[in-house]
Amino acid sequence: MKLKYLTILTFIFAQLIGCKGLPEYLFLPQSLKFDLTPFLFRVYSPAELATLSNADYNLNESGLITASKLSRYLSNWNNNRPAGVPGNLIVFQVQTSGGSGRYVFFDGKQVFAYPVPNLSELLADVRDDGVLAIDGVVPKGKKISDFFSIYGIDPALDYIVFASDTTSLANLSSATFAYYSLLYWGFPKERLAVLNGSIADLTVANSLFTTPSYTYANSNRAGNIKNLFRDHTVLQLTIGDLIHAVKNGNTNLEEVDPIPAEGFYIIDGRPNASYTGTVNSTASGSKYANCTTKTNSTFVSNTCVATYEGRVKSSVNLVPTDLYDGTTFQFKSFSQLQTYLSNTGYPANKQIYIYGEDATKGSLVWFVVHQILGKPTRLYEGGWKQFGALGLRSPTSGSSPSAISQPASYWRTDIATLSESNTPNADANVPNYQLDVSRQFIKSSNKLRTEDKSFLRGTASSGSGGGGGGAPSGGGGNACGG
Repeated sequence: MKLKYLTILTFIFAQLIGCKGLPEYLFLPQSLKFDLTPFLFRVYSPAELATLSNADYNLNESGLITASKLSRYLSNWNNNRPAGVPGNLIVFQVQTSGGSGRYVFFDGKQVFAYPVPNLSELLADVRDDGVLAIDGVVPKGKKISDFFSIYGIDPALDYIVFASDTTSLANLSSATFAYYSLLYWGFPKERLAVLNGSIADLTVANSLFTTPSYTYANSNRAGNIKNLFRDHTVLQLTIGDLIHAVKNGNTNLEEVDPIPAEGFYIIDGRPNASYTGTVNSTASGSKYANCTTKTNSTFVSNTCVATYEGRVKSSVNLVPTDLYDGTTFQFKSFSQLQTYLSNTGYPANKQIYIYGEDATKGSLVWFVVHQILGKPTRLYEGGWKQFGALGLRSPTSGSSPSAISQPASYWRTDIATLSESNTPNADANVPNYQLDVSRQFIKSSNKLRTEDKSFLRGTASSGSGGGGGGAPSGGGGNACGG
C-alpha cells in the first residue's frame, strides 16, 4: 500500500517540475490532468459511518435534528451552519400523499427548499443483484447524479435535510431511505439530517416558521459524487452476505464479505405478526392484481405475496412502531430507543444486520440503530420480499411455480439452516417468477455493489448534466495543460 502511494507522489513530483503558473486553488489531480480516482478512494466501515446521537436531540447538528435546530439554520445559515459545512442548506419536504400547504421559508441564495412528492422515484430503483430483480433499492449512480443536477446540489459542500411534510409512516420511512441512499453513495454523514417531526405539526406548534406560498429557486449548480473519493457501499448487505453469515461461512458463494471478527446480530425490523409469520408479506411491485391470471416471469411486477412467511434464522424482532410516537411520528427518546435495542438481547459491539419487508421500511429501523444509537449496522435492502420469495414449491397444474425449482439451489431460503417459522402461502397467491436454472446456481449476488463501485471509480462522466459546482475529473494529455 505504501509503495502505491509513493509511486503516485513520485509521478506527481515529476509532472510538476515543468509546470509553472498553475493557479493555487486548483486541485492537484485536475491541474495534472490525470485521474487518481481509483487510488484516492477510502473505503469506510459500518462503524465509521455510524452516528451516535446526543441524548438531547436538540444538540444534534446532523443525523436526527429537531425543529429548534432547523429553525436556527433557516434563520441565519451563514452564521449558524455546523462547523466544516461550506455550502448551501437544502431541505426536502417529503410528500408521499397530499400536502400540508406549508413551506419552509428559504432565501434562494444559500438556503433552498423543495416539496417532493416522488422522492421514492428519484432516490430508489428497480435493480437486479444477479439472483433476483428487486424494486425500491438504492439507485444507480446515474440516478444519484441526476438528483444532484435537478436540485443544484454539490455533495462536496452542501448540507441536506429530509423532512416529512405531513405526519405519516410513509413520509418518515421515505425520508430515512433517502438519507440511507445518499449516505450509501458517499455523502458525508456530517452533512445529512432527518427532521424529527413533520413540517405540518411543527408549524402548528409554532416550532417552525413556514409560509403558505412557494416559489421555486435553484442554485443552478451540481457536483460529482465521484470527487468525494468515498466508498460507503459496505452499508448494503447482499443476500449472499446474509446467507454466508447465517451458515457460518459454510457456503461456496463468491464475492461475499467475511463474517465480522466481532460477530454479527440479525434484527428483523418488521411488525411482530410478520416476524412470527402470521400475516402475509406483499410481494414486490404494483402491476398486477390477480395472481391466478399472472404469466409474468419477473418478481418485480406483481402485488401478490411472498412464497412463504417466516423470518431469517437467529434473527430477533425490533418492532418499528415501538420506535416512534404513533401520533406525531417523532422518534422516541434516546434512552427509550436504547432500551428497545437492549431488550432484544443485543451484545455490545457486534455488527448488526437489519432487514424489513423492503428497503424503505427497513431503513427506518436501520436509521434508529445506525444513525441515532451509533451501532455498526448494515441494511439488507432486499428484505423479506426477496428472502421470502426464494422458496421451493411443487405447484399443482395451472398454479404458479415458485422462484426456486431446484432443491439444491444456492439461493433456496426456506430451509431450516436459513429460516424459521416457515409457512407456505397458497399457490394461487404466489406470482409466477420462476428463476432460470442458471440463476439458481449462480454464485454471486454482488452485482449491484460491483456496479456502484465501478461507477464511483470510473473515468466516465457521472451523467450529472449539472453546472460547475463540483471539480471536473481530469482527462489525459499534457499534465501542464495545452
